[in-house]
Parts: sequence; C-alpha cells; structure tokens
Amino acid sequence: MTRSVTTPLVTNPFVADPCVADPPVAGLLVGDPPDVNALAASISASGLAGFARSFKATAPEESAENPEAARPPETFLRRHRVAMYVATATLVVVCAGIGVFGYMWTHTGPHELSTSAAYQRFVSGSGSKIVDPGTLRPHEGVYSYSGTANEQISLPPKSQTEGPGMPVTVTYNSVGCWTWRMDYSDSHWQSSTYCPRDGNLVLTARGGWYRWNFVMLTIADTATYSCNPAEMTLPKLLHQGERFNFSCKGSNHPINTGVVEMSGYNEYVGTQTMKVAGHEVPVVHFREVSTFSGGQTGTNVADTWFSTSNGLPLKGTWATAVHSPTIVGTSTLTAKGGFELSSFTPRS
Repeated sequence: MTRSVTTPLVTNPFVADPCVADPPVAGLLVGDPPDVNALAASISASGLAGFARSFKATAPEESAENPEAARPPETFLRRHRVAMYVATATLVVVCAGIGVFGYMWTHTGPHELSTSAAYQRFVSGSGSKIVDPGTLRPHEGVYSYSGTANEQISLPPKSQTEGPGMPVTVTYNSVGCWTWRMDYSDSHWQSSTYCPRDGNLVLTARGGWYRWNFVMLTIADTATYSCNPAEMTLPKLLHQGERFNFSCKGSNHPINTGVVEMSGYNEYVGTQTMKVAGHEVPVVHFREVSTFSGGQTGTNVADTWFSTSNGLPLKGTWATAVHSPTIVGTSTLTAKGGFELSSFTPRS
C-alpha cells in the first residue's frame, strides 16, 4: 500500500493579488499590509535592524490568518519521516514474506524413505506365508536399492529430486503373484505385480502415487492400472529382438482424469552378466516402450535388467512425459531416474 503525502499550497508573495487594492511590499507574506510610513521611518531611524524588528511585528497578524504558513517546518518533516518509516517497514515485511514463500516453494519437497520405515509397513501388513519363494518369485521383505529421480511439472511450475535411498518391498498375494514396490521418497512410489505362469513371468497390474507440496496446498494422486491380457515380462523362450505387445487400462484418484490406456511393447534386448551388489550375476535386459491415451497422454520408456533366477528387477532406468488436463490448462509431468539393487538379502 502506498501512502501519498500532500504538501500545503504556498502563495507566491511576489505576485500581486488583483483583489487587493494595495499589493504587499516585496518580501512580506500575504496578509493585512503593514504601515509603509512606519516601516520607512523605522528603516531610516534604525537601518536594517529596525526593518527586521518591524517585520517581526507583523508576523503574528499573518499567523493568525494563515496558521499553516506559521507552522514550524519540523512538524511537517516529522510527519514525512513517520510516513517513510511506515512505508519502509511495510515493504520490508512484504519482501520478507515473499522471500519465505519462495524459499519454502523451492525447498519444500520429498524426503528419503528409510528402509526401517518401509520395514515397519511391511511387518504391519504381512500375514501368514501363502507361497514359498522359488523360480520367478523372490523372497518377501524389504530390499535396499539406491538411485536418483527427478520430476518436474509445468503447471504450477515445480520440480523435485529423490534419492539416493530407495527401499523396495516385495509382498505375496493369495494367488501366488508378488508385488514389487519401490519408494522413491515419502512422496512417490511405483509398483508392479508379477505372476509366474507356465514358465513365464507376466505383469498383471501396476500403480503409482505422487504427492506435491505447493506450500499453501498439497496435492496427492494415485494411479492404478490393470493389464488384461497380462503383459509378458520374462518369456520362457527368449529370442533377441522379439517384441510383446500389451495394453493396460487405469484411472486416477482423487484427480479424475477419466480412463487412461497405457499401451505399447516390451522388447527383449539380450542376456548378459552384470555386477550387482558386488556380485557378477546373469541378467535379462528388456526395454518397455509405451504411450498414454485417453484421460492423459504421453510416453514412457523403461529399461529393466531382471534376475534370471527369480525375476527380481536388479537395475532400471526410465523417462516419462505425461500431459494432464486441469481447470487452468494442461500440466505436463516430465521425469527420469534410475535404480540398482544394493543387497540381495531382504529384511523380512
């Protein structure tokens, strides 16, 4: 808020007033004109000193008719200084508020989720063991992974970084399938559900959750997809360059974007030996290329290196771009990241 200070209007004493029959003597303030003869006599008798005394004698009459002209200048200056102090203090407070908001906007974001926190969730949700680990089914528990992830949205503009700790939880369900969930942070996770079938490992469902902190508002959204028929992840027979088409349909909650279809292909790149968690192990490399259509549009490319023994993802990289409609326009999420297993022994 800007305050305007109005300065008093001062009449030029050297301009003759047409409404006054006898204009004032130059150098005197406007008012009742002094006795010119008396002034002349005073000047001739006492010189300049007498003139000064005669001028002082006329001042009270001027002040009585025009108090504003007689007001000491210190009063005006004091009020002017107070106005400046108030305006400066207001500006400092506003700037400080903007600075704090800007700092929180750029520094309020996700935090690394510890393995202990993931383990506590695993213990509280686990029941009796239904199936045993074996071929294409890793041990249940919390695995240690490390990696990085960077996400950015265009509307409102904000970015966040995750890592390096990224715990993964493996849980079994009642039909012999298992879910692999990676907590990129306390504000982002991704999951995939795999099922061993006839010597193949297939993907039947996937999901994800994001939370964005906008200082004054926090927005969280969960996406769930079902793949029917199931997406081929690790086929029993491998042929380099072979592609397996898939299509999964899903939705978001609580943000309702409508039905979203994620479709594409999973390509077998090759088998190799890779050093993971200090061990040389055989891995199978697949590249998944997919597009989003319907309520959301975009693309996703993910490279994953799976264990040949139990199907556990050991390493991965991914890059995605998804466009979502909002009430103020289209918001685009661009993200990329990577992860790698740190230990083959889960906490269970």
